Amino acid sequence: MKKVEELIIWLRQAGYGYKRIARTLNITMDEVKRTCGENDGESLSGECKQCYTSITSIKGKKRKQFCSDRCRWDYWNSINKR
Repeated sequence: MKKVEELIIWLRQAGYGYKRIARTLNITMDEVKRTCGENDGESLSGECKQCYTSITSIKGKKRKQFCSDRCRWDYWNSINKR
């Protein structure tokens, strides 16, 4: 069971929603909500994908991946050029 909880946390930090995690792991949404509820405080902080600045997400909202629109724009344009 520990492995499933780790996968749920990892997918949540990757930006997946509860429904998508439940479908991906073939488990109930209630199990995902329970696991995420226990670990939500830890997943509120992260870093920008572009500049690695520390960012904090708002509980109940989608996890932030970028600190600003500029970083988001730079990140996606640099990936498209590869």
